[in-house]
Amino acid sequence: MPGIRASFTLLITLPVFAVAATGWSDRESRLLASLSLSRLDPAPASPSNRYALNPAAAALGKRLFFDKQLSGSGELSCATCHQPGMHYTDGLARSQGAGEAMRNSPTLVGTAYNRWFYWDGRRDSLWAQALIPFEAADEMGSSRVGVLRVVAEDNGYHTDYQRVFGTSIDIDFEGLPEHAGPFGDDAARKAWATLSHEDQERINTAYANIGKAIAAFERTLMPAETRFDRFVDSLDSRDAKVAFSKREAAGARLFLDADKTQCLQCHNGPLLTNGEFHNIGSGNFSGDTLDFGRSIGLRAVLMDEFNCLGPYSDAEQYECRELLFLNTDSHLPLRGAFKVPTLRGLNRTAPYFHDGRFETLREVLEFYNDPPSTELAGPHELKPLGLTDEQLGQLEAFLLTFSD
Repeated sequence: MPGIRASFTLLITLPVFAVAATGWSDRESRLLASLSLSRLDPAPASPSNRYALNPAAAALGKRLFFDKQLSGSGELSCATCHQPGMHYTDGLARSQGAGEAMRNSPTLVGTAYNRWFYWDGRRDSLWAQALIPFEAADEMGSSRVGVLRVVAEDNGYHTDYQRVFGTSIDIDFEGLPEHAGPFGDDAARKAWATLSHEDQERINTAYANIGKAIAAFERTLMPAETRFDRFVDSLDSRDAKVAFSKREAAGARLFLDADKTQCLQCHNGPLLTNGEFHNIGSGNFSGDTLDFGRSIGLRAVLMDEFNCLGPYSDAEQYECRELLFLNTDSHLPLRGAFKVPTLRGLNRTAPYFHDGRFETLREVLEFYNDPPSTELAGPHELKPLGLTDEQLGQLEAFLLTFSD
């Protein structure tokens, strides 16, 4: 995907910086430039959501995102776990909604560039992802009928919905239970099973629109320029006003050195992620917090009725390339693999990893430096790096230049 996938062959198109003027080698300058926001392409299209670039849809989605009425208790919203002041995370190891979730809330900033959503990639679009929390018992604890009832009975929502989607919510709520949906508590699921297929389709169509509006808003959450970007963009100037400290510069060189760290293997491009799934020995295969990662997410995205190939998608079949060519080879090492997170905004997105196990960035670096044995964690991709404490500190200093 433009702007994210590593493509070092393209680096030859980047400007060449004078080594004498910058102190960086030609290779280092090119690699640093490839990580700058100035190299970020426009966000890719979202073919399954025809309203993705509609400003009115984004305005509606923003209101929905912050509205606590849409939760079962009336006390929770999407912003409960994705707070603007925390780079759209919540600062908790595992998010707290109606109950405690099993995972950490990743940032929403820059998610317009994602191909897969959730740590295990169980959804293939922002709008499909946005629908899950409403019905999750440990998140917002509502149902799709409950959400649509709030929207349909609110005059402001009713008007905005019509303006965006060209129709009102065509559902007779007087004949429906207060809550109904295929997920959620037992009562909601039983009520859903009593509905006719036609009623279910009408509900699902309107419910998909709610997700599409929220996604239109979330696509506007773009990363801000940081000191790293200003530094890189000034490299070709002899009168550069932005500089790295010696510690940060040493960390940058470690980051770029594949023989010493291999950071660029997964954290590349302007968003510092390849958007893929990797097994780093962090899966949970026993105890109360079982989490097998991508091996479960792969099956879930294929079964999702709101995926790109589903009946509520706006895409033509050929436009669903990620799903059509999804590699489902059972021999792939997907057990315990999780999506690579962006490194932007690290100062506001702690704690780290899918289960929030690490409070500090230094703990994360120590994990990579001395990964768990395969006897304890099972097969994984990491190898000990053998970096010194000083080098770990240098890497940490450099990574924090990606924070605004």
